[in-house]
Amino acid sequence: MLVAPGLFLALFFVVPLVWVALRSVLDPEPTMAHYVRVFTAGPYVRVLWNTIETAAIVAVLCLVIAYPVAALVAFAREQRFRLLMALILIPLWTSAVIRSYAWMIVFQRRGVINDALQMLGLIDTPIRFLPGSLAVHVGMVHLMLPFMLLPLIANMRGIDRNLLRAAEVLGANPVRRFVEIFVPLSRPGIGAGLTLVFMTSLGFFVTPALLGGPQHMMAAVLIEQLANTQLDWPLASALSTTLLAVTSAIYLVYLRVMRGGAVAIAKA
Repeated sequence: MLVAPGLFLALFFVVPLVWVALRSVLDPEPTMAHYVRVFTAGPYVRVLWNTIETAAIVAVLCLVIAYPVAALVAFAREQRFRLLMALILIPLWTSAVIRSYAWMIVFQRRGVINDALQMLGLIDTPIRFLPGSLAVHVGMVHLMLPFMLLPLIANMRGIDRNLLRAAEVLGANPVRRFVEIFVPLSRPGIGAGLTLVFMTSLGFFVTPALLGGPQHMMAAVLIEQLANTQLDWPLASALSTTLLAVTSAIYLVYLRVMRGGAVAIAKA
């Protein structure tokens, strides 16, 4: 029963990844020079660091915004819960390209933000938001927020409310109940959300390409330019393999941390 799906994944997922990894060290001859360029040449190092930094900032911002929203949704009554979940899921039906273009309209020199600031008398001339890191961060947070909300809500819905009630009966104030009971029990959702958003953000292409420009280039944009513009497929393969290795390492760390947390809870 699993033979057909296994063959499909092997043919269209595993084989291309292996081919990219092999091309990074065998084209045009066996060499590690492409990886040396990735980790030593200034522009490539800056792009890699910018990619990791941007993904981390987006993940943290999504957590800060999503955590209180997820708590409100998780504790909502059934009818309100369904309505709120619909509001969270509906934006996923809209293309990332369309939403990124919408932020271009908002951040442009004659966009909504500049017009509002000028109307309030806070600025005399329009601020240049595009291209820039602020626009990239806002656009990516907008796109990734549902992927932080969903694991948080799923985790928070499973928290036993009787534990909070018991703490209240024993005299714990709301802040203490939240910090010492609710937050620790929601850590699996926090870990899953952070990992999902961070790993997905590492490979973002559309939003950084439209809102960031050369000043805020991320790895996926550079890979596309190396492959399609400069036709440097070996270097593009090396950068792709490096990004895949970073993503895989983060996922393995997440699994180890979650497994360690589960063992600690079981022993407790």
